[in-house]
Amino acid sequence: MDNKANQPSTASLWLAYLAKGGTMKELRNMDQNQLDAMYKVAFAQFNSGHFTDALKVFRHLCLLDHTRYCYFLGLGLSQYELSLFAQAAATLAHAEKLDQNDPRASLMMAKSFIGIKRWSLAQKAISETVVRASHSARWKDELQQAKKLTCFVAGKLQ
Repeated sequence: MDNKANQPSTASLWLAYLAKGGTMKELRNMDQNQLDAMYKVAFAQFNSGHFTDALKVFRHLCLLDHTRYCYFLGLGLSQYELSLFAQAAATLAHAEKLDQNDPRASLMMAKSFIGIKRWSLAQKAISETVVRASHSARWKDELQQAKKLTCFVAGKLQ
């Protein structure tokens, strides 16, 4: 009898590993320094206005390590800048779960919802931004932006 028929496939082993919190970076035995170098490239591309190039690198980083907030924030911001608002909102929703203190994902998710005229969802994201930004003076600019958006969105909901 063939023993291979009773053994799980490589793909099912990988999926089980990922389901338990493992990353593709670990499966591929990549050093974090490699991902850090890729992140610097993506960040530079984004800051240079090359949003499509930044998006490609950030997407790859997210696939390699689905646990890093900065990768998903970068991907979501790239999507936003390319007017891919629905995709940006979904990406930023994941980022929001990865760091429950940083208000930037919530703020940009609100702006993404505004971009697709989903006013009630924008209002929820703005409220979350205010909660997160209120915990630290570090986020005063984000808090200020959220308060300005609150008035704008409230006008759209009436």
